Amino acid sequence: MANNKSSSFLHFDHTPPLVYVTSSSPHPPEKTLVWWKEDGFDVHYIPYTASSTAERESYIRTISTLDRGLGLTQTYAIVAYGDAASVVLKVAMKPMHKCSAIIAYYPTQLPDPTHKYPSMLNVTVHVAGLSQKIPGNVAPENCAWKCYVYDHCGFGFADPTARNYSEGDANLAGSRSLISIAKGAQMEADIEPVADAAWRGKYDIEDPEVGANEVVSRMTQNAPHVTLLPTLEGGVGRRKLQEFYREFFIPSLVEDFDIRLVSRTIGIDRVVDEMIVSFTHTDDMDWILPGVPPTDKYVEIGVVSIVAVRGGKLVSEHMYWDQASVLMQVGLLDPKAVPKKMKDEGLKRLPVVGAEATKQLVEPRHGQYNSLLKMHGLMDGLDELNGVNGA
Repeated sequence: MANNKSSSFLHFDHTPPLVYVTSSSPHPPEKTLVWWKEDGFDVHYIPYTASSTAERESYIRTISTLDRGLGLTQTYAIVAYGDAASVVLKVAMKPMHKCSAIIAYYPTQLPDPTHKYPSMLNVTVHVAGLSQKIPGNVAPENCAWKCYVYDHCGFGFADPTARNYSEGDANLAGSRSLISIAKGAQMEADIEPVADAAWRGKYDIEDPEVGANEVVSRMTQNAPHVTLLPTLEGGVGRRKLQEFYREFFIPSLVEDFDIRLVSRTIGIDRVVDEMIVSFTHTDDMDWILPGVPPTDKYVEIGVVSIVAVRGGKLVSEHMYWDQASVLMQVGLLDPKAVPKKMKDEGLKRLPVVGAEATKQLVEPRHGQYNSLLKMHGLMDGLDELNGVNGA
């Protein structure tokens, strides 16, 4: 991630963007610091101590003077937790010179929903829904500051050492925090080349050893993972993933395997690809049909891939597709094979579809929708109404 340099002549600073992390812990939260360092930030830790009035006042002075010594164009951001977050948010009610963003995780005292922070300051508050309520029961979208509520989380959900730690919610909050800090510092990240390099290794290089090396070389050292959700294939760690791609994934790409990119969405730390994958099942395909002998059936499915990138390295990839459609297309799932109990209750066909779904993905046609609804009489009486508009 790099600074977004404008055409201005004010290009005196070449140091990484500054992030100050602060909490009540006397020791720096190592995993949190590593997380920000991996994205290229210059990270420093400030412990919050308030056992006496003097200590609290000293902390406030420190927070209020973080701009000292910064270059002309340098800015900084603060990531604060719990009691420290409450103090930082209160200090920020007055302008903080060169502070571009404040990220507050579950502050013990939430700001007034109507309070407007200085316009140049990006404020994002992560609320632990099980432990906190926004004052006045105001909806998050109506707060004057950016607010995210994590309904199933308690205090500490973003702290890997805490009892209430929730990895999924912590990652989501981390992505939102990164967006806020990048926006405040006028930064942008070009993460698409990382996703493209992994794509080439998986799909374009025929030699499994070379292809696996290409993919894994783009991954972070810190326990990257790949999860193919429908078949639960993949692995954690570079060594396991190299083995997975070398032994199972790349060798499974049969001769007519084809992948077509339909859409791509690029965020600050994720690339989401919507694809159409097609192949003839002429050989073992361990990643999508593990253990299934070749059926010589042609398969065409929609696939979604979500690649997470941090510090220019691939952190994870999650892949989704409709496995019921795959099984139906290779003859392992008969949509007419309805269990007797369900058939007696009126079910005429299993709610699965085949390759026709991918055709709708690239060329939607009104007449191809809702056939299962019509089969079960769920659209009776609506045909005339639907016919009014035509398309």
